[in-house]
Amino acid sequence: MRGSDLQTQRFLQRLALADISRKAMLAGVIGSSLILGGCGSRLQQFTGSISDFGRGNAPESRGDPLADLAKRYDARPGDKRVSLEYAAALRANGQHPQAVAVLQRTSIGNVGDHEVAAAYGKALADVGRFEEATQVLSTAHSEDRPNWRVLSTLGSISDQMNNHTRARDFYHRALQIAPNEPSILNNLGLSYVLTKELALAETTLRKAASLPGADQRVHAHLALALKLQGRNAGGNAASAAAAPAPVAAPSATPLVPSATKARTASVSGSLWKAPPAAPPLLPKAADKPAEKPAE
Repeated sequence: MRGSDLQTQRFLQRLALADISRKAMLAGVIGSSLILGGCGSRLQQFTGSISDFGRGNAPESRGDPLADLAKRYDARPGDKRVSLEYAAALRANGQHPQAVAVLQRTSIGNVGDHEVAAAYGKALADVGRFEEATQVLSTAHSEDRPNWRVLSTLGSISDQMNNHTRARDFYHRALQIAPNEPSILNNLGLSYVLTKELALAETTLRKAASLPGADQRVHAHLALALKLQGRNAGGNAASAAAAPAPVAAPSATPLVPSATKARTASVSGSLWKAPPAAPPLLPKAADKPAEKPAE
């Protein structure tokens, strides 16, 4: 087991056993390496973000992809596509301040471009510049054509700014566009975790985990919500599945004459049939002396 995984398990155990404050919950879920696999980005535990903007057409390289992208960016610093791909590679490599610098320069030459604004806003959020990120992301979509990824990211930023009511408004608006998107439900469930509304968190995260496309963060957040309630995700699910269905106790019904039962069966369509009447008793034969066995 990796050190980060062991730290995560220990942290979950402490959360499950301790009555912690909301601020401690926020710091634990967001500031630690919980569910991030060692990733340092503060938004990485929130899924459905816009970190994939600009990655779709990234070319494959047999050498160092980041170095190749850096050369391409140096040769064409104002090119939108190259800048987005380079910034995405920088974010994936944990070089968030460099990604901010690249996208800031790109946004100057691409004013009003929604894709550039979305990537730039996400990069700003990665380094904790939430107010700026919110302002930039507000220009990354329009009210007549809203972007659920942008809305979900705005929600995650609001959660980190302790404005959970506003965050959930963003999530619900995003769900109107993509009702069965697990990443939005994950963010909403995590928002409930942050405010200790654990029953709502569990319900929301269970739905997210049941949908196609749910990644490991969704399942990890569900496990967190269960642990905070003193429950185990795998154990409870397994025991519930293995438990036999309850059998209803037989009711004490009064005995009914056979004829009445037969009439009731004919009306209700039951498969029950009245037992046949017993045959009449035959007269006893006269007593005979016992036969002697043949000698």
